[in-house]
Amino acid sequence: GSMIRAVLLSILIVFAGVGAARAQGGGFETPPVLSAADAAPPNLVKGEGFRIADRVPTDGLTAVFTLKADVGTSEVHGVETLALRVSELPALRELGKASKTATFTKALADAAKRPVKAAAQMVQHPVDTVKGLPGGLSRFFDRVGSGSERLYDAATDESKSGSQRTEQVAKSTGQLTMDALGYEQERRKLAKQLGVDPYTTNTALAAKLDEFAKVAFYGRVGLNTLISVAVPASLVITSTSVTRDLVYDTPRGDLIVRNENALRAMGAKDEQIRALQAAPGFTLSAQTELVEQLGTLRGVAGRPAVVTLAGTAKTSDQALFLVRAVRMLAKQHAEKPIAEIHAAGTVFAKRRDGRFIVPAAVDYVAWTERLARFANRSDLAAKQRTVLLTGRMSPRAKKEFEALGWHVAEHASD
Repeated sequence: GSMIRAVLLSILIVFAGVGAARAQGGGFETPPVLSAADAAPPNLVKGEGFRIADRVPTDGLTAVFTLKADVGTSEVHGVETLALRVSELPALRELGKASKTATFTKALADAAKRPVKAAAQMVQHPVDTVKGLPGGLSRFFDRVGSGSERLYDAATDESKSGSQRTEQVAKSTGQLTMDALGYEQERRKLAKQLGVDPYTTNTALAAKLDEFAKVAFYGRVGLNTLISVAVPASLVITSTSVTRDLVYDTPRGDLIVRNENALRAMGAKDEQIRALQAAPGFTLSAQTELVEQLGTLRGVAGRPAVVTLAGTAKTSDQALFLVRAVRMLAKQHAEKPIAEIHAAGTVFAKRRDGRFIVPAAVDYVAWTERLARFANRSDLAAKQRTVLLTGRMSPRAKKEFEALGWHVAEHASD
């Protein structure tokens, strides 16, 4: 009995080691649990003050990481979001240290003495929690969205007054209505010094940025006095220095107007733009990067459809997926021109040579019923079609896609 158990255990270990997925009824795979080393690059598996749990479940598209850091433990969806959270750790560590200094404590006391005007109320971007929110990334690969979900309607709801709609847009773009523009400027300056996104969806970091900006502004202390070092992190949401400079150096209101004007120039309607601004998933940084990348697709038909789909993003994971999809297509366009871009369920493009390109910023694709439906979509039927993955497919999924005439390109960069 013990020998049989040992043999069975060794077989299970072998299967777990290769991330094998067992077939279920109907011939589909169960998304596997990967090891940390198999799911993320070495610099994200462990580093100074953090490590990820060794067991990494997948949901058919995305890896779900448990990030254990000296500043707290959190659940993170996807390699790209993991890179973002890891890049924010040095800033959190530095802010934690600085908040214990005598200089900060005195400045905090001074700030508390100053009256804050009645309207001074901080409104942060509503940070999404994955629990209870529908869909994850799978919604982009299932049936094409119903009409009711094609446009996120918080900004276009005629039952709400103009001021209520404005407030909704303000919340989703990370508006800070703290007394004067000086406060918002302090917060951006601090984020730049720390190399993090001023509109971050990391609740712990957002709270610290608020606290330090408030102390600097109301305590009338220079940020350089409160924070002694510049932390070598990066604004991971973007690959372009243009977006980085815009996010750090442009007042929030000016940046919103700039994005609006750019989207209008591409043919987007006001209701599409308002829906994007109100989408819970899209921070102002993510909106800016989306606008920049769409801008590089000059002359490509169909860009307003992407704005419509972006307006339905309910989580930051969904927003980041769309930003990266457009970034991947912009890179493709620079190599072989794209004629038109579509946004039906997910984003895809048709090149001038007739090939369909479907960009997918996903970690590990298993052959599930949902993916089978996607692979067989009639509107994606073409003689030449490529699915472009930042991650990889299971051997089974790759085999099934190729049997249907897809070219599968894994580990594509954006």
